[in-house]
Amino acid sequence: MTVKIETRTRAHNKQRLFAFCGIVAPILFTLVVVGASLLRPGYSQTHNFISDLGVGPYAMIQNANFVVFGLLSIGFALGLRGGLPAPHGRALKAGIGLVILFGVAMMFAGIFPEDYLSGGPHTQASSIAFLSIIAAQLLIWQGLRSEDTAVWGSYRTYSLISGLLSLILVWFSSSTDYPGAAQRIFLAVPWLWIEVTGLKLFFLTERTQPIRV
Repeated sequence: MTVKIETRTRAHNKQRLFAFCGIVAPILFTLVVVGASLLRPGYSQTHNFISDLGVGPYAMIQNANFVVFGLLSIGFALGLRGGLPAPHGRALKAGIGLVILFGVAMMFAGIFPEDYLSGGPHTQASSIAFLSIIAAQLLIWQGLRSEDTAVWGSYRTYSLISGLLSLILVWFSSSTDYPGAAQRIFLAVPWLWIEVTGLKLFFLTERTQPIRV
């Protein structure tokens, strides 16, 4: 009995850690971007892409930020696998897989900055990351369709709205005179979804704490 409780406690603590990855990742990424941009005179939040911080002075800061964000996103995906109901359903399984792909692609965006091979690998990694996190939101909405509406109803609706809004904004960001601002507006939506989901997973672990004897 004691062994079972200890095993459940370890699993519970691990799930809380994975959920915490989702809470920390968007906040840390944003703070580092703000800090790195302050170190670059002439850098424009409205005209420059975030990836521009990965080239030139202090480039290592933003490139490391991409890698750390990717690692935290993979941890967040593991939290999804442990926290979502019936995580082995086809849609939810695909959604979780896409969040993992998102994390890996973000890591590659940091490993291969804009000035590597004319920016080709960086652009491909970024495109994969953006499309993956958009599709993940929609798949998770689809996968939760038959779950308890009292627990997942509002979150499911939020995932749909967030996914659709992300899709609209990623198109808008490619056709504007203010690409930096448009990119930040787009990223705010899936980044917020990661934050909200991490918080939900964390609070769910608080409701299901293992019994201690």
